[in-house]
Amino acid sequence: QPSWCKYLHSVEYIGMTDDDDSDTEDETNDNIPLRQSKWTVGVKGLRFSWTATDTNIVRPKRIEWESTSGLKNMGSVEFVPQTSLTATTSTTTTTTLMKLDFRFVTPRVVSSLFRRSGKIRKYTEDVLLMNMLTDFRDVVLEED
Repeated sequence: QPSWCKYLHSVEYIGMTDDDDSDTEDETNDNIPLRQSKWTVGVKGLRFSWTATDTNIVRPKRIEWESTSGLKNMGSVEFVPQTSLTATTSTTTTTTLMKLDFRFVTPRVVSSLFRRSGKIRKYTEDVLLMNMLTDFRDVVLEED
């Protein structure tokens, strides 16, 4: 279990994709092999798994994926360097902004728990994703 996400139980790389028809120009893939992986998460006593395929990698800027079985999801993560100048010390600081676009189809068992309250999006964003991203940031900062 990764230390940055208490909901993520495992990620296993299971192979490479068979997709060699790159429709995009070489700024996008740079011959980086696209991988297939199996993910397992657990939330509130429920466990979900899916197989995903990388659909595009622009190293070190962007990763895109889509599930091929199990929990239907797709998304991208983009890493954007941010440089700022501190006026008092005239030092330059570089940080990275991480932009996450994650879409998924809520399983019926989960959506039925939230149907009456309409809070599934708020719970997903405010509790699941925010905690995970904050923990991920903290792990990265520890290793820096």
